[in-house]
Amino acid sequence: MTGKIVRYFLFLICWCAQSAIAESAPNQNNDWQQWLAAMKEQVIAAGISPAIASDVLDGLTPDNRVLGYAKTQPERRLSYLQYRQSRGDDARIRMGVNQYHRNAPLLNRVARSYGVSPCAIVALWGMETSYGHYMGDFLVTRSLATLAFAGERSAYFNEQLLYALQIINAGHIDNAHYKGEWAGASGQPQFMPSSILQYAVDYDGDGRKNIWTSLPDVFASIANYLAQHGWQANAPWGYEVTVPAQIGLSMGENNWHSIADWQKAGVTLISGQPIPDSSEQAALLMPEGGPGLLVFHNFYVFKEYNNSTYYAGTVSHMANAICQS
Repeated sequence: MTGKIVRYFLFLICWCAQSAIAESAPNQNNDWQQWLAAMKEQVIAAGISPAIASDVLDGLTPDNRVLGYAKTQPERRLSYLQYRQSRGDDARIRMGVNQYHRNAPLLNRVARSYGVSPCAIVALWGMETSYGHYMGDFLVTRSLATLAFAGERSAYFNEQLLYALQIINAGHIDNAHYKGEWAGASGQPQFMPSSILQYAVDYDGDGRKNIWTSLPDVFASIANYLAQHGWQANAPWGYEVTVPAQIGLSMGENNWHSIADWQKAGVTLISGQPIPDSSEQAALLMPEGGPGLLVFHNFYVFKEYNNSTYYAGTVSHMANAICQS
């Protein structure tokens, strides 16, 4: 009897949650239709072909799955090592090493063109879409329209929808194949439409910024993103370190000290070896449940991709492992 009661209450909880999402989600009512008509006028006035505006927006229905994801994002707190194991484990690193060797001539050429590390390109590629294997299957324009109409950041997603239409209008991809994750990031680098317009590159010279299927464009777009955010060539991005219990230097972001100072304070590589000499200033971060991270300027360029210490630390860990292979 107890099991039946538990199952009944679980059913009620799921049903109530789904009902709340359904009640708050937009549907084919006058508000949605009026908004869609106004959006069509707006994009045509901004230079989008009327034919493309019609193809994308006429008959468009909102995607209630998108609002479901927006309302139910997980809040479970992971330690740094738990996060790293879930996103940058040994299996993903091995895949990255294989991809690096398979594409080494192209990666090295792109890296030289933009003054960035080929290992950084591969690590970001692996973090974002597992080397192009998981790019998402949501129709980007539908997701963006749904969030522009009913999401919490409607102005932002309204702007992204216009950018998405500009991408389609320019012939970089057609609407039917413009797919990505639920909030609109797309392609192997997982760029939002604004980032595609600003940072994506037509490296293979076919007239399209094809970050979905062209590896030259994928690698060059990631490299260009890093370069445009201030990547320093041939400079380190970070080390995992052991930190003594008592340390006489200030830690945390914006507390920069010389490598010599960190060495004198007793900070060593996690292997026990001394920190390599460098003229770069470094900051010491202590993510929850993980080793210390002695980080340099390029670490914060990784954070421009995703403003998370866990994310940047994991990318750094993967990039180091790939470069050392």
